Amino acid sequence: MRIPRILVIDDDPTIARIVRLTLHSKGYDVVVAEDTHQGLKDLFQETTDLILLDYMLPEQNGLAFLKDIRAEPELSHIPVIMLTTTGLSEVVQAARLLGANDFLTKPFDLNTLIERVSRLAPFPEAPEAPTEESQA
Repeated sequence: MRIPRILVIDDDPTIARIVRLTLHSKGYDVVVAEDTHQGLKDLFQETTDLILLDYMLPEQNGLAFLKDIRAEPELSHIPVIMLTTTGLSEVVQAARLLGANDFLTKPFDLNTLIERVSRLAPFPEAPEAPTEESQA
């Protein structure tokens, strides 16, 4: 069984650490990138099952990055949850129009984070062990 891999792109080290530790404790493989350049490089190096993307980033905001990855055929299928300190409806609407799958406003409840992540990046079902009847 392959462990789902989550890429967190957030320049706030405290948020990134809390998210990484929380999701890691649930069994996820979590990688953190401090900016979109590092995040993009990571996306092309490893299979990623979900991106947690901060809206406010230093070099390129999350909406611009989301637009860029949705234009890349190899990356366009990856679900994205936008994270932001602003719950402005314009930002939420723009994120959804660009293909964000979900949106969380900081500070967010960790149980809500886990629920949303597990919905978009579920663990694969383990194959059932053959029974004696199925082998007969």
